Amino acid sequence: MNRIPVVRCCAALAVCVLFPALAAAADYTYLEGGFIDRHDYGTDGGGVRVAGSFGLPLMPLAVFGEYDSTDNLDQFDVGALFHAPLLPVLDLFGGASLEHADVHDHSDTGIGARAGVRWRVLPQLELAPELRYVDLYHDGQTSVRLNALYRIAPRLDLQAAVQGGDERRFEAGLRFNF
Repeated sequence: MNRIPVVRCCAALAVCVLFPALAAAADYTYLEGGFIDRHDYGTDGGGVRVAGSFGLPLMPLAVFGEYDSTDNLDQFDVGALFHAPLLPVLDLFGGASLEHADVHDHSDTGIGARAGVRWRVLPQLELAPELRYVDLYHDGQTSVRLNALYRIAPRLDLQAAVQGGDERRFEAGLRFNF
């Protein structure tokens, strides 16, 4: 039996499965940080936010983490998300996270989920609407978020986001893409 056609068929199938990761419309390896103003879990206030993501090579997956700190609330999350291009300028993503928060010296650990799209509207402008759910303190919170990135240098973006619903927040900062 000639194995060359079988090997070629398996190689072609592997390329088709891995191609979405190679053709992603957005970059999933970055560090960002800046100012945050949050209103949730009975607290409000401004503070700092640091986040990052690492796109796994040759796979349509990324791992992410985020830390927010305000006067009365510290929250940390870590998770993974799947992403796939729908168009050359549009990615679909969805993921899950482990969430941990401290509010007024009371801590809790829960879960989170997120789904949305990343859309390169112009070469220097990206919009990313998404739906987020976080379950902490026996309180499931659902929010709608819009993130915007404006390219100011080849690897540097201005970042701003607004989120409404059960968790309300505003963010402004910088993102460095690797």
